[in-house]
Amino acid sequence: MKPGQPDFNYLPFKVHNNIVYLAGQLAKENGLVKNLGRVTEQISVIEAQRQMKICAQHAFSWLEIAAKDNKCYIDSILDLKVYVSCNKEFDGISKLADKASEYFIKKLGDNGKHPRSVLAVMRLPQNAPVMIDLRASLKLK
Repeated sequence: MKPGQPDFNYLPFKVHNNIVYLAGQLAKENGLVKNLGRVTEQISVIEAQRQMKICAQHAFSWLEIAAKDNKCYIDSILDLKVYVSCNKEFDGISKLADKASEYFIKKLGDNGKHPRSVLAVMRLPQNAPVMIDLRASLKLK
C-alpha cells in the first residue's frame, strides 16, 4: 500500500541511529480520510477498526521505505502510540488499538510486539477518527 503523503510542512519519517521516528499516520485512501468524525458519534467501531488497520499499513509502508533508503531491514517496533477521537463514554480504545498491534505482529512476528500507549482525544488532524505514530529499529542488511 502506498502510504499517505504529509499535507503540511513536515517529514513522514526521520531515521537517527537506526531508529525510525514516524509521523502520525491517518487512514488516507487516495489521499483523503474518507469517513470523518468521532468514534461512536459519526464513525462506527467497525469503521474505526478498518481505519486503524489502514493507519498500520501506511506506517509499515513508510518503515519499508526508510529501511530501503538506509540499506537496512525493519528489526522491530519499539513503541506505538494510538489516538482515538471519541467522547468520554467510549471505553473501547484499547480494543481499537489492537487492530494496529495485530498488524505489526502479523508482519514481524515477535519483533512486531511492542509497548503501547492509547489516548482518547476530542479531535484529530483533518477530523480523522484514529491516528497512530511509532518508533521502530532498523538493522543493516
